[in-house]
Amino acid sequence: MLLTAALPLKAQKLAASLNGLWLATGIVNAGAEMTVGRSTTLGLSFIGIRYPWAFDEMTGIGIQPELRHYFSGRPMYHHFIGVAALSGTYDLTFNDSKYTGTAAGIGLTFGYVVPIGRRLNIDLHSGFGIIHVQDRNRGHDNLTLPTKAGVSITYILR
Repeated sequence: MLLTAALPLKAQKLAASLNGLWLATGIVNAGAEMTVGRSTTLGLSFIGIRYPWAFDEMTGIGIQPELRHYFSGRPMYHHFIGVAALSGTYDLTFNDSKYTGTAAGIGLTFGYVVPIGRRLNIDLHSGFGIIHVQDRNRGHDNLTLPTKAGVSITYILR
């Protein structure tokens, strides 16, 4: 969103979102998306995790910026492809093994936006990419993993 100060924008859409799939698994999240072209948007998602149901113990925070291109010719409507980066920290215990470190990566996102009202959308998306993990106990590694998945409710602010 910091880039918007340097871009000449007129009549842009601005939306806020919550990923229901992440909320269902105990991951607190919030996102924002803004048009930056005729068929492109720039988004930013924040996540916070504290002991979700899937692991013995887990905490973490992360940020995920994303640039999307909509094939319908208008932003926040129907099919899109995106390029997303991610960065975060984690502290996880699983099957008596402890994992603590940082992760950063980049990936592709695919999705579809369904308008359900004048200002309300449902955003279905998933993505995969390469993540570089730097674990304090196990060193570093590059992994090909899912980088994004969701069913988001998006409210268009303007």
